[in-house]
Amino acid sequence: MLLDLYATNRDSRSWHEPQRFAPERFAHWNGSAFNFITQGGGDSASGHRCPGERLAIELLRASLCMLTRHMEYAVPAQDLRIDPSRMPAQPESQLVISDVRRVAQ
Repeated sequence: MLLDLYATNRDSRSWHEPQRFAPERFAHWNGSAFNFITQGGGDSASGHRCPGERLAIELLRASLCMLTRHMEYAVPAQDLRIDPSRMPAQPESQLVISDVRRVAQ
């Protein structure tokens, strides 16, 4: 099972010109969690939500903390274009980092 994050909210049946960056689309958002969360929305205790949501959020939080506070690295020039017809949708070279080093605390 794969979740194609690139395709989320890019369905032409739901959005006019889905590839165009148009934040004004959301100017009149009614606040409903069901508008954006493809796995469900609402209260996680009583509504339909992804059972791995809490774990995924904590893993993302820990990963971002490590990448932004506990490491230094370089991101060399690379082609990060994404082919949306490829699954999973990711750059051909993935994301390359170099000169990885731990930040002294």
